[in-house]
Amino acid sequence: MYLSKSEGLRYATCASLYFAQGIPKGLLNIAMPAWLASQGMSASAIASYLAIIALPWVFKLTTGPLMDRFQFPAMGLRRPWALGAQLGMAISLCGLVVIEDPTLQMATLTALAALVQAFAATQDVAVDGMAINLVPESQHGRINAFMSFGKALGWAGAAAVSGVMLTTVGLATTALLAAAVSAMVFIVFLFVLEREGERRFPWSKGQYHGATTAPVSITSLVHSLNQVLWNRLSLIVFLILFFHGLVNGYGDALMPIAAVQLFGLSTEQWSNLVATMGLLGAFVALGIGPFIDKFGIKKMSVITTAVVFVHALILAQTESLWVDETYVLVMLSIWVLLDPVAMVCVIAIGMSICAKEVSATQFAVYMSAANLGLSLGSKLFGVVSESADYSDSYLLLALLVAFMLGILVLFNKPQLERELEHVGESGRRP
Repeated sequence: MYLSKSEGLRYATCASLYFAQGIPKGLLNIAMPAWLASQGMSASAIASYLAIIALPWVFKLTTGPLMDRFQFPAMGLRRPWALGAQLGMAISLCGLVVIEDPTLQMATLTALAALVQAFAATQDVAVDGMAINLVPESQHGRINAFMSFGKALGWAGAAAVSGVMLTTVGLATTALLAAAVSAMVFIVFLFVLEREGERRFPWSKGQYHGATTAPVSITSLVHSLNQVLWNRLSLIVFLILFFHGLVNGYGDALMPIAAVQLFGLSTEQWSNLVATMGLLGAFVALGIGPFIDKFGIKKMSVITTAVVFVHALILAQTESLWVDETYVLVMLSIWVLLDPVAMVCVIAIGMSICAKEVSATQFAVYMSAANLGLSLGSKLFGVVSESADYSDSYLLLALLVAFMLGILVLFNKPQLERELEHVGESGRRP
């Protein structure tokens, strides 16, 4: 069970850990907003809840430097962090049992949900860093497809189960089931090591068998990071991920609220729709990985983003068809399906330009940009919902996607490689 020796094990492990990340998303980001909407909560209040619970994913930026600086290589470079975060996720999900009436305990619910997301975000940084360190760059498209597949399975399954359980047995039992599944992933991951000869537990015998590198100081880490962050293409990647997050955050607030309060779906119907299309999207995302490796990240990203733009624009311009239940279900289904597909492409973009020396930190910067956009996007819909109708809300969604598409056109990885080669020749690259 050594990740360094088995390609299949790397795919299975990363997909399983991303599956665990999907559980909080399915419960807290998908089923919960629809449930709150069915309880009569305002769009602004639900959007604020979504914006706040996204913030831990923004501040995971601070976790990357900690992982690069504080290591216990005898158990693997990233594995100890991933194990600790996974255990924390399971325990914090149990904390949701104190919520008896979420409409009266929104502050407590939001705080506990944010804590769960903090552990999920930490696990995410650890798994991403592990993937970058152990997976060849030629397989980044495929490993991202597997991770996105795993996460989609997690949030789709959690959304479907939570949508039913929240309305029948309540939040406490739902949260305990989510915690139990998270704990199972933790137990399985205990049996996986990064490299042969490393320790399974802190008290076990073993030592690090990878490349010998001493942990760098925070100062050196920041200096090294500066060498790879502040070039033109890196800033473009930052903007791509920011707008991807902005679109997702806006849509994640808009879609469930519209589904329940405008289109008349129940919490269970919305959650089941997300589960079904999320699973289909996961399979599509799994299949798109080889195409990314074959045709290039930029081309596939432009194509998928263009599809998202066309979808949002059509939905905004067809208000007369919103009374047609079949049409509404089809359009909502397409939105859910496109989520994991688009995520595969943009994550591969961020991963493709990360330097191995500071991989966890650099990738965390890019993903923090996406998650900052996610939080701001949810809040943006909360503000827009107070003064605009749903037609205008969908039109703004299309405009946000159009901005992202325009920035994607500027992405040119060969240019970055030439810039870094020039920096290396001049002796400035770490």
